[in-house]
Amino acid sequence: MADVENWVMLEEHEASQQEKMFEEAHRRATERIKAYEECIITVLKGHLAAEQALNYLLTAGKRRKRGRKFAGKMYVARGLFVEEMTKELWKLLEVGNDLRNSIAHGDKQGTIDNRIIELRKAFIDANTPEQKKHIEAMSEPQMITMAFSQCSSHITVAADRIERAS
Repeated sequence: MADVENWVMLEEHEASQQEKMFEEAHRRATERIKAYEECIITVLKGHLAAEQALNYLLTAGKRRKRGRKFAGKMYVARGLFVEEMTKELWKLLEVGNDLRNSIAHGDKQGTIDNRIIELRKAFIDANTPEQKKHIEAMSEPQMITMAFSQCSSHITVAADRIERAS
């Protein structure tokens, strides 16, 4: 009980200018990390979906997928000459894979930023001029998700067609 009587509440002190600067720097760094994590997760999810679509296409086309990396699967899938995938969509998928590789191999943030710019450009090139303004208005996570989704969708439609024909 004596401890309770002798308990003294510490008063909060006014933060110094330096403490305020550190607090602001910490807040900004935390925001950057959160945005970077969101980018990483978005790219990895999109890349995984695209790889699953490629696996489906290779299976439908009776091509070997086991033991091949993503780029190897793309190469074999391109050899199927599916009409659903334009050269622009293949380029978009290639640029998406380059972005994923830059993230996975720990490239500098500037390199990753450039890969995202390349992905947006390839996404615009794979679409109609009318869609350009909508793609330009997308946030990075939206654009990354939609770019991989567009490729995955076209690959899946091709795989469905091949599977139904056999």
